[in-house]
Amino acid sequence: MHAVEFEWLIEDRLREAVLRHYPYDWKEDSITHDLLIRLRKSFKHVQLQNLRYPIEIEWEIYKLHGPRETAYGDIGLLVRYRTREGSDIEGAGFLEAKLRGRDTTKFHHVRHEQVARLLSRSPWTRLLLYDYSAVPVLDETDVNVDDWDFHLRHFRGRQQAKVTHGAVVPMELASTISHYDDSLYPFCHSLSYQFLQRYFRLHDLDFRQSAINAVKGFPTDLGTPNYIMVIRMAVMGQNLPEEYRPSDNLFAMLGEGQ
Repeated sequence: MHAVEFEWLIEDRLREAVLRHYPYDWKEDSITHDLLIRLRKSFKHVQLQNLRYPIEIEWEIYKLHGPRETAYGDIGLLVRYRTREGSDIEGAGFLEAKLRGRDTTKFHHVRHEQVARLLSRSPWTRLLLYDYSAVPVLDETDVNVDDWDFHLRHFRGRQQAKVTHGAVVPMELASTISHYDDSLYPFCHSLSYQFLQRYFRLHDLDFRQSAINAVKGFPTDLGTPNYIMVIRMAVMGQNLPEEYRPSDNLFAMLGEGQ
């Protein structure tokens, strides 16, 4: 898959999930669950081309059994990456999803005490802001002439502006600004940018063992996210890192039939 296509598909799946639930089922949990099922179906196993180092990716998503753990956030990522030299790197990422209120510019569900707790868990936590309107973001253009040719052939006539229905901002920055409304958007990237340009390049990850254990579902003071993404990546020519599956007693895989 071409990297440009990957970014476009992420944003398309996000748009479908957000607009499906607006306005009558406008709930963070509903949108997140819908979005993750769409991502799992689309990207379970892909090869991304037109990068400096093309990569192979396997992507599985698991949901916590039982009541939602509101104290510990929404989405945890376990990223396992095998380099060109064959060494493995493992890190954890955290996304906390909030939605824009209907007929307002504010994100009413953000609680200052929860933000402080999540940042104490990991300062690399990102805030994912769902919006029923497409909003402009900071994404840089990072394509060459061949990429633009691909872009024009495949996506001619479609919206190409850097807008998203899921803007991502460092939670620590949002906490410093301390206004949880659309004034955060000038500091945001798109969700597709966050994956391709940040997480897939091992940026914005927490490499401490405590954070990694929290994503794996091990007992820890950091708690356990409601969803776990296990993303295994390898530079083309290398085998994927070892598979990881969290405990069946705690997590269930999001299946293709969902």
